[in-house]
Amino acid sequence: MTAVTTISRASSHSQQMIDQAMSLCRRHQQPLSILAVQFQELQSIKADIGAQRIERLLANVLHQLHAIKRCEDGLLSYQSGQSLFMILPVTPVDGALAMAQRLQQWLSSQEFELDEFCISMPARIGVHCVSAREEEGVVQLLNRAFNTLKDTKDTAAISLTEPARKQLDALQCSPRTHDRLSRELLELANGTNQASLMEVLSPALSVLDEQLRLKLVDQLLEVSTQARAM
Repeated sequence: MTAVTTISRASSHSQQMIDQAMSLCRRHQQPLSILAVQFQELQSIKADIGAQRIERLLANVLHQLHAIKRCEDGLLSYQSGQSLFMILPVTPVDGALAMAQRLQQWLSSQEFELDEFCISMPARIGVHCVSAREEEGVVQLLNRAFNTLKDTKDTAAISLTEPARKQLDALQCSPRTHDRLSRELLELANGTNQASLMEVLSPALSVLDEQLRLKLVDQLLEVSTQARAM
């Protein structure tokens, strides 16, 4: 038995929405990010307002989130609304983290009115980001984002998957650049599919003149030496 939750399927409408977002990102060589939102204290809230009101409450939250999200973003319900996924096409990991922070602030500041009750809905948010060249399927993407919230050692309000954390570290440690090629190479270098990186680099290396190739080798050796010394 495992404590990790598996998301085995989505509705046909949700599947189509995510497929379209993935297709858009791959066609334009852009990253795709997923936010998994898991509401906390639902059992306590249920005890306070009654079981019959929970479904209405979650539907109200989902309705308000639809109103504040970006037009291009997708939103789907999971576990009868107890958890949600936000699909962020053309959004790198730093943008996804900023979106998660804004969403967390919004949820923390809201009180949802239902009959005579005013209800707070605390939540934790998982963040996952995948480059256009990664081959993760829909189920794997959703599971990655959701299962990061199952780590009992991590109780932070916002939790990043390991690939997302590596991408964010690379962005924070590297000089900011608006060059699209540089960003894509950074994403590949910090992704899980190293074969994709070699597929991109090998043709370019083969056409470099000898002097530039040797200069690149020197830089690689210097980086390797620095890494061993750390």
